Amino acid sequence: MKRGSPLPGAGIRRYPRLEVTEEQIRSLLTPFHGVDLVRAVEPVEGGLTNTMLRITLTEGSPLVLRVIAGGRTAWEREQRLLRRVGTLLPVPQVLLADDGSHTIPYPSLLFQWTDGLTLNAFRRAAHPSSLLLLAEPLGQLLAQVRRIAFPPALAPGVHAAVPESSLDRLLATAEKRLRRGRARNRLGAGLADGLWHHLSRNAGAFEPLGPDGCLVHGDLGGRNILVAQNPAGAWHIAAVLDWEDAFSGWPLWDVGSLFRYPRRYSVAFRTSFADGYRGSGGHLPEAWWQASRLLDATRQIATLCEERDRPEVFTDCRELLETLLRDDC
Repeated sequence: MKRGSPLPGAGIRRYPRLEVTEEQIRSLLTPFHGVDLVRAVEPVEGGLTNTMLRITLTEGSPLVLRVIAGGRTAWEREQRLLRRVGTLLPVPQVLLADDGSHTIPYPSLLFQWTDGLTLNAFRRAAHPSSLLLLAEPLGQLLAQVRRIAFPPALAPGVHAAVPESSLDRLLATAEKRLRRGRARNRLGAGLADGLWHHLSRNAGAFEPLGPDGCLVHGDLGGRNILVAQNPAGAWHIAAVLDWEDAFSGWPLWDVGSLFRYPRRYSVAFRTSFADGYRGSGGHLPEAWWQASRLLDATRQIATLCEERDRPEVFTDCRELLETLLRDDC
């Protein structure tokens, strides 16, 4: 790679990859590792929002630099949250937090590199029996997350995409979005009306959600969960990444996000997940599968209201909502 040139990268993203040069990274790390210890810098694929760079050193373990696209507010929220939950959950340890006023013109976080595969990559490559072994640990992990109260000090910094935490407001907002506006236009009147009928008819599934105020990851899915093998060869959850969208809410927000693509996980996987969740003290209502999918549907509807045009994302949302209606008819 030519030094001083922007780092390469490709793929469909929510935001363009931020341009960071190798020289800027070397300058950032010089006080900690020395400029001559940086051997290579490579982009890491998989994230849809931020720019991720793997830094290989001539000595020691690799590092990863996460360049935050959401600005200082997202940067501040994530680093404070990671430091709070670092002893409770498998999350990356922040080695350096730079606010973007030094060598790199964007806020960034530096972590030790975590070896492993994303859950998405593991699911595609592994035998279903191997994937099933991760279901109960995932349930245990989410039960552990729900026991953590969202830090009140971070509440003023949450972003506008945080879902409603009142059931009445949640349904009223969904109805408004499906009756008129961008979501209705992008879905079409027939699908929008069908969705509102489905949500209102099944509103009772939301009743056992209980109080909110729990820590919610906000973007918990297969690309933000790393799995790895232990020395004995067994697979385990190595890290949960990308906490910048965290908010205070119902625990089932994360359950719905994890199972957003229902065909990816078998009934046996869901059963084992529920066993792990309940066995670790987490409360799951009897209709948890339906309730979590309905909750997540309101997030797809919210995404369809965005002002900017995101054709690939909107197509995905529409297909997910159509699947929801077909499955529950």
